[in-house]
Amino acid sequence: MSFWAGYPEVQHELERVQHLIDQETAGPGGLISRALSDLTRRDAKFLRPGFVVLAGRIGNGGVPLGEGAIERAAAIEMLHMASLIHDDIVDGARTRRGGDSLHITLGSKRAVLAGDYLFARSFALFAKSSGQEGLRLLTPSVARLVSSVIDESSGLDESPASGLPGGSLRFNLSPRRYLHRIVGKTAVLFALSFHAGALEADTPSKDLIEPLRRVGYNLGVGFQIIDDLLDIAGDPRKTGKPRGTDLRAGVVTLPLILAMQKDSGKILPKLADQARHARWRRTRVHALEEVRRLVSRCGAFQETWSVAERYTRRAEREILRLPPGADRDTLQEATTRLLRRSA
Repeated sequence: MSFWAGYPEVQHELERVQHLIDQETAGPGGLISRALSDLTRRDAKFLRPGFVVLAGRIGNGGVPLGEGAIERAAAIEMLHMASLIHDDIVDGARTRRGGDSLHITLGSKRAVLAGDYLFARSFALFAKSSGQEGLRLLTPSVARLVSSVIDESSGLDESPASGLPGGSLRFNLSPRRYLHRIVGKTAVLFALSFHAGALEADTPSKDLIEPLRRVGYNLGVGFQIIDDLLDIAGDPRKTGKPRGTDLRAGVVTLPLILAMQKDSGKILPKLADQARHARWRRTRVHALEEVRRLVSRCGAFQETWSVAERYTRRAEREILRLPPGADRDTLQEATTRLLRRSA
């Protein structure tokens, strides 16, 4: 919850969310519950539940949130956690939030079950807080999320013809398809978070819900683009994760897509495959650095920033449509911190 440390009203509500998540993750008992409890407290930003809280406070005039909003916030964070657990298994990622991934701690079988448990409890909490209306809101968001993860996994050519044990990267992804993918991967849950908070208003109207959803949508797209950019261009000491994590997992992101369009010598695919598959670590590190330099030299980093900036401006414009007050100001500050960060 460190992201919200400077906002005591939000922090107080998120402590209620954390308490509820602790209760929910205690359900399986034993090693799984201990591992889930550790994961929820391990440097979690709590961005999505924070957005639920802010949207709820904007909708109800800043009064303390009811239990339903807290349940929806906890449900969305558990849904996010479940997707991370499954992502780490699919990608073979060994670390998460500065510690071992759950499948390293528990083994893949129990980690899958732990993720499934979080998915199930997320749906149960959403139904409890909002009934059929809540499920109608949640179900298409989850379907879109899973669909995007499936699409992301298609970035590898794993056929024998690729000649590589982990598959060769496919660089035929268009910027438009990339944006469609990250809407499902990130923006849908951001928009859901704002909508879930708006339900806290006495009479939630389209005039409130639609601007909040658009804030979440644009914030989510911009956030993911910047995240993908920093994965290649960022300083690992500031980002907290090794450079090239996406590339090694076989995920093709916007900087690589834009660079590939300018790569007349078709050098990038060879370097990318070297960064993923070279026998010696030194060779992999060198190839990854060459990828970074190539992407930087051709202007793809700057182009990617420009696309992210477009969504940043849209999010900021939508925020100004919301009722003025301290909570809108907090949302503006949070948006600036998330979308104008660099590392």
